[in-house]
Amino acid sequence: MVMRAYVCIIAHMADGRDHATIPCVMNHRSLSIHQLALIVVLACVTLFISGQPQSLTPSRWTQGSQAAPTIGAVAVPVADPSSLTITVSDGLYEAERAQLDEETRRACEYVAARFGGSLAAPLTVAFVQDAGCSLSGIAFTDIRKVQVFTCDSIGRERAIAILAHEYVHQLQHDRYGPRHLSADLILSEGLATWGAGRYWLGGHPDFHSYVRTQRAGGVFHPLATHYAGRGVAVMNALYYQWASFIEFLIDRYGRERLDALYVTGGSAPGLANYQAIYDKDLATLEQEWIAWLEDNR
Repeated sequence: MVMRAYVCIIAHMADGRDHATIPCVMNHRSLSIHQLALIVVLACVTLFISGQPQSLTPSRWTQGSQAAPTIGAVAVPVADPSSLTITVSDGLYEAERAQLDEETRRACEYVAARFGGSLAAPLTVAFVQDAGCSLSGIAFTDIRKVQVFTCDSIGRERAIAILAHEYVHQLQHDRYGPRHLSADLILSEGLATWGAGRYWLGGHPDFHSYVRTQRAGGVFHPLATHYAGRGVAVMNALYYQWASFIEFLIDRYGRERLDALYVTGGSAPGLANYQAIYDKDLATLEQEWIAWLEDNR
């Protein structure tokens, strides 16, 4: 049996800042289940999670809102949380199971509404006890299963934050089909981070604000920078920059063009066909995005 998966490891910065992220890497070759299991085990022992959990900020859409959430001016459906099958390892979050169940379903509703779609079919969500007490996530989008590896020493809200990112990878599969497997990394990981919204924003209202602050602090990289070999801090900064770029593209040009761009492929950062969709190359769009960041809004 072979399948494909997105594997993520999320570390917490030692100084207490927001999640540092080792990007979800899409394997472009088929792997056996044993190979994938080995990848997860090796990945999970690579980073030990320390520090205090991040505080979460209120969303601009909250569960129970009477109006349908929107992206731009287009109303989008709310996900059906009953389509989730949730499993938790024995002994994991034993005293918090009811809250974990509620938050897992609420995150699905929020992320699907923000992303602009709903799950095409039922999804299995598994919270797995990690012996090394590391925090990581993996999305088997072909077989509709996402896993979050965690432990009791890691607050459940941080596990939910990882799950929010993984939900978006499944929604990408459901929206774009197999072509999402070869998407430009700026788009695939930027959209997954943007879609996780409040679960990744800390005290910021949006990714415009987050990256504007990050840039003011001297942390900024060209959008087409690849994270390979550059360390966790650079990868973390790129994830947030890419999410901000997604926010800019939706704000300035609309979701329809972003969807068209997403399926033009490229895999590596910056290789989607920006020229064909926007009649502008990535360098030009990047300058527009920087100007947008500098706008106080």
